[in-house]
This record gives sequence, C-alpha cells and structure tokens, in this order.
Amino acid sequence: MTNQLLKRFHFIKFLEPFPKFRFGAFLISIFCSFLIVIATFTPVPLIILAIPEEAISNSGDFFANLSSIDQITRVLNYIPQIPVIIMIASMLGPGTGIFSVFLYVVFGIAGFPVFASGGGLSYIFRLGFGYILGFFAGTFITGSVLSTGINMLKIIKAAVLGVLAVHLTGIIYLGLMLLLKQESVFAIFGWIWQLSGMQILYDLIFGILAAFLGRFLRKTLWIAMD
Repeated sequence: MTNQLLKRFHFIKFLEPFPKFRFGAFLISIFCSFLIVIATFTPVPLIILAIPEEAISNSGDFFANLSSIDQITRVLNYIPQIPVIIMIASMLGPGTGIFSVFLYVVFGIAGFPVFASGGGLSYIFRLGFGYILGFFAGTFITGSVLSTGINMLKIIKAAVLGVLAVHLTGIIYLGLMLLLKQESVFAIFGWIWQLSGMQILYDLIFGILAAFLGRFLRKTLWIAMD
C-alpha cells in the first residue's frame, strides 16, 4: 500500500511543469549560470557557405577553375549562448531559469569577466548588451510556453519564440544606442547584420535541439532539483 502511494505521489509530482524553487533547484540554477559563462567562451567552428563576389560576376570561369571547397566556404566561430539559454529555460522554467540569467548578468555587471569582452558597469553601454538583456526575455517566453500542454510542436514553438525574443531585444537595444550616437540607418542595419545576421539561423537550429535536451535533463535532474 505504501509503495503504491509513493508511486502515485511521484507520478502526480511529475505532472507539475517545473520543479519548485527549493535548495536543489537553487544549486542547479547556479550551475546553469556557469554553463552560460562556458558557452560565452566556447566558440564552435562551423563551416558555412560563402560565395565570393567573383563567383557572381564571373561565374563561368570561377566554377570552371574551382579546385577546393575552401574557395566557397568559410569557418564561422559560433557562440552557443542562446541555445544554452533555451536549454536552461526548458529545464528550469521561467522563474528559476530567469534566476540563473540574473546571476550571470549581476556577476558580469559587478566586474567579473563573464561577458565576451570582460565585465563591469560600463558594459551596459556596449552595443551587444541588449542581447544579454534578451536572455531574460528568451528565458521567460520559452519557459512560459512550456508551462502547459507539452508536445513536440510546442517545444519547437517555445525554442523559436525564445530565440526571436533574444534577438528582438538585442536589435531594439542596439538601434536605440546607435540612434543616441546619431549613427546612420545604414550603420544600424550593418550592426544588426553583424550581430544577428547568420547567427540567428544557427540559434534557431541549435535552440530547438537545446529545448529537447532541456526537457530530457528536466526529467533526469528532477530529484536533485526538488
């Protein structure tokens, strides 16, 4: 009888979307803050297609003399911060997930070199700081979407919306900073392409995979977090 009650208790407990914020979840959230730092300084080399101008202006001769795939590709050092944010949100939910992001941002502003170019209060004036603020929006949206009615399509939706929320927040912040500096519209679009450009495509791809990984880890680490 006792075993049946315990099984039923655990079954009911798993019906909750995310573990409560207890000591175990607190420790996991601290660990997740370190994961964001690790992702910040762990570029992943990706080979992407990069067609040179010559291939367009003189395509016949260019492709006739094409001798190596290296001539039409380049290596992109992809920073997997946003997929890690999506994974944390899908694992911890909007509340505890935001706490992990909060720890990361607070330590960075306090002067610890956890951001890509160091840390400190002056970092808030950097053009890319809006993307860091976007971590809050991405975590909240992804976690909120996954708080009810989980299925495969909803996990994909949560990841896509979370990634877009990060980039949208970053772009708005970037645009405002450049407008305050009286930069031209062309400069604004150039910076947007540099910081979001190809990055957003890979963030979407890896973000979706990270969301599924986060759901798996949620089940695996449930006991530790609760």
